[in-house]
Amino acid sequence: MTWALLLLLLVADCGGSAPDAGAPPTDVMLRRQMHAGQLAFELERNEEAAAQYRTALNRAQARDDADAIGDTGYNLAVAELRANAPDKALADARATRIELERRGAKPFPALLLAEATALYRTGAAAEADRAAQLIQRSEDADAVARATFLRGLIADNRGDEAALATAADALARAKTPPFEADSAELSARLALLRSDPSRARQQAARAAELRQITLDYRGLARALAIEGAAAERTGNKITAADLFLRAGRSAAAQGDKGSARAWLRRATYLAAGQPVGRAAADLLRGLNQDDYRLRPCSRRKRTLRRPQPDRRPRLGPHR
Repeated sequence: MTWALLLLLLVADCGGSAPDAGAPPTDVMLRRQMHAGQLAFELERNEEAAAQYRTALNRAQARDDADAIGDTGYNLAVAELRANAPDKALADARATRIELERRGAKPFPALLLAEATALYRTGAAAEADRAAQLIQRSEDADAVARATFLRGLIADNRGDEAALATAADALARAKTPPFEADSAELSARLALLRSDPSRARQQAARAAELRQITLDYRGLARALAIEGAAAERTGNKITAADLFLRAGRSAAAQGDKGSARAWLRRATYLAAGQPVGRAAADLLRGLNQDDYRLRPCSRRKRTLRRPQPDRRPRLGPHR
């Protein structure tokens, strides 16, 4: 799972004005490709943003510019994370880090954070936790806060109450909406682990509100699901089902089909035979039908037939 990473974009003017005398030469095409990626990213055209950043990365490699390779590689990984392609994000973040290290440059914390996030989302939680721990030693306050949040998620997944409490406490004094949302989510998870569903629901609702404000819709869906789990703990199945339905619908709209299916199945189970349960079942059915339509056709092995003397050979359907 990802969050609103602080994208380090090259927001350079893409006009045709000449550089100042004595300034280092610039690559106008590289700047334009980076700007195109930025625009696509801001419009949430994530696959298009990733394609533009990959083109920019190729240009940076042609230029043999270490700084540009670091920036474009990081931007590419972030776009791929938001496009629900953590495997690609991991490969590109790791390749960028190795490139910088090979040149004797120290990878910047945000790049390490993108790699740690990709590790987590590909199931390598232990490795992600170790990477996040290293980021916590950096001087980048934002990256440290994000790494702390990531370690809190990992602790919650393995049921480590002490580690989750440590992460929640570290973010308790957050003052900006993205980090306040992280703090509220960890507090909600901790309350669930401590069998306090009322507080969990309150904190999850606060996290959802803040995620909506900051346009972190992946985090919003996650917060709704936590709120649903808290409502289920109190025995309010219909309310829980509604929250899981909303979480699943949000995830499906973002292309996160794995999370969407899990939450929609929960809503269907909790409200079987009820309108909210039927709505969840309909959405789930639609996801499955979409996957079926996108599934590649299998080619059946064909054998040659001997033509019959009284009729022309039939051509089989084009496959």
